[in-house]
Amino acid sequence: MSAESLMARHARSFAPATRLLARSDRSRVARLYAICRTIDDIADDIGGPIGHQRLQNLYADLTNFDTNNPLAKEARLLFKERPEGLTALADLVATAAADTGRTCINDDAQLEVYCMGVAGTVGVMICTLFNIDKKWHASAADLGKAMQLTNICRDVAEDAVIGRRYLPFNHCPFTPEEILAGGGEAIDAASQAMALLLDRADDLYLSGRAGFIALPWRLRLAVAAASAMYAGIGSELRFRNYTPLNGRAVVSNLRKTGLALKAVRQEGTLILKSNHASSHVRT
Repeated sequence: MSAESLMARHARSFAPATRLLARSDRSRVARLYAICRTIDDIADDIGGPIGHQRLQNLYADLTNFDTNNPLAKEARLLFKERPEGLTALADLVATAAADTGRTCINDDAQLEVYCMGVAGTVGVMICTLFNIDKKWHASAADLGKAMQLTNICRDVAEDAVIGRRYLPFNHCPFTPEEILAGGGEAIDAASQAMALLLDRADDLYLSGRAGFIALPWRLRLAVAAASAMYAGIGSELRFRNYTPLNGRAVVSNLRKTGLALKAVRQEGTLILKSNHASSHVRT
């Protein structure tokens, strides 16, 4: 399966947004998605000691010029002469390697490290691919972390099935099994933690959007559309009153389209205003 086909099949919010990119840029983003998706699959689908070892080997191979590891070779080729991108990918691999078994996040600080490792790094890698100034990387990382917090709140039940609880213990002091059992105290705590994390995600979405100004216009529109669709998952969870065991919250295709179009219109208007103001300054 090609990188673009893989992205189209699995990245249901980001893949449609990438259609706003030029063909060559969409191809690079798809290649990055395929790498990250493979790493995620190793951690989740293989997992355990075998998955951990494979990711540890990949981490070592990312700095090994003589490696035969096809994933490491593809990453080195994608980030050729972009060492910051390769460093960010290595951080993602290290975080994924630590997440191949039972996971129970202890507190907010650990959650921050985890979200930065698995998602903030993706924002940095996108910036690196498009040569965005380093001063904007923190905003891109915040956008990635916002999306990860949204994922965590959406997938509380699915994660609990495989022995994982990303809701911090200091907000939800229950095991994955206790959450799945549906006891009142555990569900109430999970719901309250979800509400807290989604509020935090909203702040991070705002921080991420503040960096849109630094992006090339096509990438700006694509990222704006994708982030709006992702934030829509949080809205759906709020509408459902943060119920963790009611199945995965899904945003309909019609609503996704509406959210994406609204975001594109807003960013397009800002781009036009900025270009108009710049033309007046030049004259």
